[in-house]
Amino acid sequence: MSYYGIVLTRRGRELISKVLATSKPLEITGVMVGSGECPEDTFPGELTGLVEPVAEGTSTVPSYNGDTIRMTVEYRSDLNGGLERGFWLREFCVMAKDPDPDEGEDEKVMLVYGCLGDYPQYVSAYSEGRIDTRRFPICIVIGEGANVVIDFSPEAFMTAEDVQEYCVTVILPNLLEEMRRMVSEHNLSDEAHPTLRNAFSNMDSRLTLLEMMYNKDVTGNPFSVTFEDLEDVTVEGVWNQTMARIEF
Repeated sequence: MSYYGIVLTRRGRELISKVLATSKPLEITGVMVGSGECPEDTFPGELTGLVEPVAEGTSTVPSYNGDTIRMTVEYRSDLNGGLERGFWLREFCVMAKDPDPDEGEDEKVMLVYGCLGDYPQYVSAYSEGRIDTRRFPICIVIGEGANVVIDFSPEAFMTAEDVQEYCVTVILPNLLEEMRRMVSEHNLSDEAHPTLRNAFSNMDSRLTLLEMMYNKDVTGNPFSVTFEDLEDVTVEGVWNQTMARIEF
């Protein structure tokens, strides 16, 4: 069974120790998600980066209480211009900055690594009006008195209520406007609603017949003519077969 859980990495522990010793702030720089799996012969805490990174994520604004940071890591399919292809989310991490890295070491440190093991979550590609969201709450113990600085913008985080409000106030009006435009365009087409158009044409013919019977001085038998076919008829205009009439 693959590893499942969240760990503070070795370099993360070293960075927290350095932060506490130097009184410098712990600077969280971002969130990443990926589709890789931690090798079975490797402890996740020894990793220095995601096995197979896919995209940047976001988070809630971290809250600091005593010696503990609490935050919720989030990935949404609409981030970074929208996810073009779906993927299996199997890992995620929180990145921090080492203010004084040792020679040969990157200043970007994977502070926390999360692995979903045998329970990956599939994230669908982004489509208008449909946002796929995955959230993972985490807790980091860093020690009393440490200062925490956030060096990325976490305000992109959206709660379920935020998503609902966005759909109602932004997506729904745009969708309705586009539907109105399409319906209007459809209604103006000569090919639209043939059954209704034929029914209206027949009703118009019958109304004309009634007008001739009661509004005109007709002494013979009134009649009307439709052109459902052109047998034995010489046409000088244009035959509108749908409306059963000749137009000039």
